[in-house]
Amino acid sequence: MLEPNAPCIPDQRTELLYPCTFGVRRTAAGGRADTIALVGDSHASHWRAAVEVVAESKGMPAVSLARSRCPFIDATVLLPPADQVRCGDWNREVKAYLTSHAEISTLFISERSSARFVPAKGKDNFETQVAGHIALWRSLPATIRRIVVIRDTPRSSAASALCVQRAFAAKRAAARRCSRPRAEALHSDPAVAAARRMRSPRVHAIDLSSFFCDAERCFPVVGGAFVYKDLDHISTVFARTLGPYLLRAYDDIAQPVPAPSVSGGPLDELRPDERAAAECLIAERLEALAAGGWAKVGSEDVQRANACRTLLANRASELAALGLSGERNRSNRYAVIVAVLGA
Repeated sequence: MLEPNAPCIPDQRTELLYPCTFGVRRTAAGGRADTIALVGDSHASHWRAAVEVVAESKGMPAVSLARSRCPFIDATVLLPPADQVRCGDWNREVKAYLTSHAEISTLFISERSSARFVPAKGKDNFETQVAGHIALWRSLPATIRRIVVIRDTPRSSAASALCVQRAFAAKRAAARRCSRPRAEALHSDPAVAAARRMRSPRVHAIDLSSFFCDAERCFPVVGGAFVYKDLDHISTVFARTLGPYLLRAYDDIAQPVPAPSVSGGPLDELRPDERAAAECLIAERLEALAAGGWAKVGSEDVQRANACRTLLANRASELAALGLSGERNRSNRYAVIVAVLGA
């Protein structure tokens, strides 16, 4: 029987979306708003044991929103027509779910890098995926403050799996004997390329391929653990052993969005949607500054900055209308918002 992924608890199923929770229970998290979401196809699901280590270490609830064969992307995956339609509908349901769950602040994304797509005009399969990832990430709500792409895993092969079986039966070491050339096993990941190309403080990539491969070979057994449960999905045991390394990599990138406070006070004073919009605006300003001005960044970045600015401006107007713009307002959200808008 095929080994299942790390367990999770089903929650609020929709027609195509099967959310299931893992990590720290919300009650145990002390009402903390920040939640992790793991999104993608089956190559996201097999990372759940590792992401759970991150969630538990950070005291955060987590939810899995994965669907087999359906990458989370603004592009059309090549599947039989009915499945193709379902994947498109599933993508829309995931975006709606993320929009309606403002507590989700961090996305972990991973997908099968070798999937084929209906090519975008003038683009090959790889560039179609890169453009599809960037377009989708830019369309996500401002409450998603961090997007973390986990590089897709190397692939095994039928020959390698059979070699491992025979080596174990003969009580021989299988790791190097049954390894594959790195160039054959490990493919370029368009989601990682998209993350690096965006150069956004909101989007990051984590590459754990060094735990699967050395400079020349990729191994089916590492540290005595089976790496794979089939030809391209990693075992739950191996995923869990990578949890501490995923956590370490996450800690390296999970610093607060630059300028976590402004002259009006710390961003922690803001409500979740306000803070997300403030961090969004600050991040987009930094990206424009690094590029040499707003004229040097894409129209999507300008639109996103304007949307975040509009949310903050409307909230400032609402607070002022309620008489909450003075210093007697204990948390002084108004002052923080105005400082972000004027920064």
